[in-house]
Amino acid sequence: MSEIKKRPNGEVDDTGFSDVTDATLKSSVVLGTKLYSKFTLISGNRGVSEAHIDKLVAMITADEDWLEFNPITVDSNLHVLDGQHRLIAAQKANVHIWYKIRSKKTSLEVVARINDCQKSWTPDDFVFMYSTLGNVHYKAFWEFYKGYGLSPSTGLILFGGQSMKSLRNGTLKVVDILKAEEIADALMDVKKYVPFADYNRFASAFVRVFENKEYNHKRMLTKLRQRKDVIRKLATVEDYMRMLEDIYNHKLPVTDKIRFF
Repeated sequence: MSEIKKRPNGEVDDTGFSDVTDATLKSSVVLGTKLYSKFTLISGNRGVSEAHIDKLVAMITADEDWLEFNPITVDSNLHVLDGQHRLIAAQKANVHIWYKIRSKKTSLEVVARINDCQKSWTPDDFVFMYSTLGNVHYKAFWEFYKGYGLSPSTGLILFGGQSMKSLRNGTLKVVDILKAEEIADALMDVKKYVPFADYNRFASAFVRVFENKEYNHKRMLTKLRQRKDVIRKLATVEDYMRMLEDIYNHKLPVTDKIRFF
């Protein structure tokens, strides 16, 4: 019988054994199967991107082992917590899908956290998820920014100036939906003359202008129509406010001019 050679300081020898006991050691089993139908996608999880699936299929075809080193994560009922694109791609490529089972109870919020750490969840994904979970604030926000054709980030600016952090962590609240709609309607009016009106920085500038007590929306629209030749993309919110102020005050008596900032 060959003897396992021990090395100083508990180093591992060529056989892979060590003379040091690791009391913190844990194991995680990775399994592989072609029975794709045993897995279930979670309702409320982010949407599936066909382009991303096609990219994964090409990657898997070139190197099937990639999936073994990047297993999907499922719960004890084989609901897919992380890796729905890999699962679909494996099925398309007709190769084994490798998976790990998470024994702890997992909510959809935890699924979002897993994906967010990988930087793969978009703001749309979070709003859709919380809406699916029955959060009325997120349902209202979804209908608001989708209805106006806005991005989530611009929608947040008009929706009470809330942060992307609050959107992601589930604390988004309806502040004043009527006020948000009033500003959004006004911004859509402006968009007729400013094609990039729904860009974040311009929208932020416009909200601050619109909230000025002396602001007259009809006058702004008239001035934008008259001065559309000077409308251009700028770098900062302050630059846009200055541009709007110059347009709004063009050829007005000094007594009628307004400072927006």
